[in-house]
Amino acid sequence: MNVDVSNQEIDLSISRLDKELFEADLYKLRELNSKWVNDYGYLYETFISQMMNMGLPQDPMITYRLEKFLTDSTVNFIKQELDKSYSDFSSYEQELEDAFKHYSYYFPEKTIPKIVTFYSNFSGAKSFPYADTLGIGLDMFIGRNSDVVKFLPGDKYFQYGKEDMDPENMVSESVKSWIYYNFSDRMEFINNSNYALRKDFLSSIIYHGKMMLALDAMMPRKSIAIKFQYTQVEMEWCERSEKQLYENLIEFNLIYSKSGKEIASYINPGSFTPGLPPESPGGIGKWIGYRMVKQYYEENDIPLQELLTAKGDERKILSFYSL
Repeated sequence: MNVDVSNQEIDLSISRLDKELFEADLYKLRELNSKWVNDYGYLYETFISQMMNMGLPQDPMITYRLEKFLTDSTVNFIKQELDKSYSDFSSYEQELEDAFKHYSYYFPEKTIPKIVTFYSNFSGAKSFPYADTLGIGLDMFIGRNSDVVKFLPGDKYFQYGKEDMDPENMVSESVKSWIYYNFSDRMEFINNSNYALRKDFLSSIIYHGKMMLALDAMMPRKSIAIKFQYTQVEMEWCERSEKQLYENLIEFNLIYSKSGKEIASYINPGSFTPGLPPESPGGIGKWIGYRMVKQYYEENDIPLQELLTAKGDERKILSFYSL
């Protein structure tokens, strides 16, 4: 999937709402609040009302609430931690530009989103795709070893989730969310969920496999382990165990299962996949689906967009899968 995109021209806009917010002049918060409403619309309104629980940007008390937030010592510490990775955003900008050049190559009629980095208040909003904008919650990629992450409550932020908060995952996870947003039914993407279940086990893993193949196409130089947020050891375990994994699906009648619980156990993130050895990574069903789709794609002359939008091709894709 290595294609030449050097001559692919795109106009990628990247704005730093997080930086504008943290470096705001406290004496100009009223004007800045109006500017942010105008510039960032739905994202800023969601940040104020849902992520920060400050009410609405139009609330007469919003200036006071913003000042209280910006002068908080914990917030200033978080800013310092974010600056360690993101004060210079140029390397991430290059990575995003390369990804969306590939996106433009494969999907020339699709819109290139405006990129807006923001602070999510650790709400879990790694990304925020909507309309023509892709928001990226940088605090969700502050780094697993950050002192901030060490103090996040374990009942809300599981260890496997903290381990996914490294900056190296930021671009891949953000681009992934844009793919899911653009090639999923809206009800499947409600609340930015990447864990939608379809009618049965096979159709669910094929759906996710298609999304991950698109990510592979957009970021061919990024390791597949990072795309799945697996360690190299976990990735090697998957590759070594692929035949056994598929045989298990057949032996235990999982491949056509309609049980939401069984499907979710193979799709949802976790420290491992339930029913498999503890050294297995979580969400391994997505990886199996990706392997099926990749083999089908490589053996057939089919445009990527046609593959992503095709319906009811799960059994056909499965028929090409061989180990």
